[in-house]
Amino acid sequence: MKKKRGLKIAGGVLLLVVLLAVYLLLKNHNAQAEQEAGSTEEEEGVEIAAVAADDISRLTFEISGEDVSWVHGDDGWSLETDSSFPVDQDQMTNLTNQLESITASRTLENVENLDEYGLSVPSNVIQVEETDGSSLKITIGDQNSSTGDCYIYLNDDTQTVYTVASALQTVFSGSLYNFASGEDYPEITSSTITQVSVEKDENSYTLNTDDSSSTGWEVTDQNGDGKEADETEAGTLQSTIAGLSFDNYYEYNCQDLSQYGLDQPQAVITVDYTEQQEVEEEESSDSSSDEAETTDEDESEDSSADSEETETVAVDVQMKLLVGNLADDGNYYVMLDGSTEVHGISQDSLDSLLQGSAFDYWKMSVSNMSISDLDSLEVTYNGETHVLKRVVTEEPVEEEETESEDTSSEDSSEDSSEEQETETVTTYYVDDQEVESQDFTSFYSAANSMTYQERLEENDADGEEEFVLAYYDTAGNEIRVAYIPRDENFYIAADDDGNYGLVNKMTVSDLEDQFAELLESAQAEE
Repeated sequence: MKKKRGLKIAGGVLLLVVLLAVYLLLKNHNAQAEQEAGSTEEEEGVEIAAVAADDISRLTFEISGEDVSWVHGDDGWSLETDSSFPVDQDQMTNLTNQLESITASRTLENVENLDEYGLSVPSNVIQVEETDGSSLKITIGDQNSSTGDCYIYLNDDTQTVYTVASALQTVFSGSLYNFASGEDYPEITSSTITQVSVEKDENSYTLNTDDSSSTGWEVTDQNGDGKEADETEAGTLQSTIAGLSFDNYYEYNCQDLSQYGLDQPQAVITVDYTEQQEVEEEESSDSSSDEAETTDEDESEDSSADSEETETVAVDVQMKLLVGNLADDGNYYVMLDGSTEVHGISQDSLDSLLQGSAFDYWKMSVSNMSISDLDSLEVTYNGETHVLKRVVTEEPVEEEETESEDTSSEDSSEDSSEEQETETVTTYYVDDQEVESQDFTSFYSAANSMTYQERLEENDADGEEEFVLAYYDTAGNEIRVAYIPRDENFYIAADDDGNYGLVNKMTVSDLEDQFAELLESAQAEE
């Protein structure tokens, strides 16, 4: 019994020792945390430095591992080593705004190891010189992984470390040209583009608006051969051009274009477009006796108003963009024609233009004649040709009989002098037999909505023409499309302009069936 009782006492003592050790450990940890945090709650948002922008005469910080100095004078900021460098004054204002008031969210005192905060090998050192001769040095270390704040110390006080908002670190980072003012990519709206030309060693092409094209666009290859362009592809090209932007800025006064591949660019992209510009209206030279009676004050006000009047007009503008080598950062070096500035545009943005050809923009629609322009359509089917016509006439509107027969001679005279009201009537025929408009337009819509599943550069079908559609518009223009069996899956649709493409066999079969139904409908009306 005594032995068991002794074991229980020993166990209790051991447990007490363990609990005491845990207590002392937690107490020590909390004390250390409080020491690191300092008086966090009391010092949160405490201003630790402040420099007015107008008081700064010189600003130095690291860019790409080297100290770069900027000086402030009567004309604003300039680069100390190159007074002609186009300093972005707004960007320099962003820097000085960060120095107006630097506040710390935490203060760590009695710091012995700067490595813990990335301050032994700092990410940047900002040196501020003021007009009165005083100075401020800010050494920036790592970012806190939890809060995102960065660690700094001021001047040479390495034992006191502060955490401040990361904006201080962010605005003072980047390349030299992040602080340069340069030209912007022109503001081009896709709907204002009238022509795009991509000139290169092989497969140059030009896409331009064309009122005579059924799609509104024409594409021309490097040999000068033109074809109707696909409206959707043309729209995509417009959006691509309008969506371009400069992604980087490499040099403001380039004298050696060869280092960027711009002495012999791999492509030159020329864009014709319109932009709205304000122009002054000409002053009115009209005069009258009434004007002569106005006072001198009125004349002065009128003259001032006339001189300030402007109008907005659409002006033709052209942009020429030279495309050089591909840079290490994934951008193409580019330069606007006539400029000395070298910029970058992302590879993804330009590749579709650089790798494209005229063939990529050929229209995908087999025919594009609107039914409102149609005069007749000749359909050759099963060896016989049938003529489909659309006839538009103006027919008099039948007047409803009035219940009263009493009318005055004056009213009768007025009625006879007025032109009789008419209405537009459209009639559809198949082989001179009138058919229901719905039957006619249903077949025409199906035929006119046929699209190539894949474009071909040549007609490689060996078979005979099976189904032929010859469209004639009211102006006498003709579009002839022949469907030729190619294999068990596809027909080739070919027109007289040299456009070829694959069309699914089932789609052609459905179109033939619709035409057969239209013929039956016409024969039933006889």
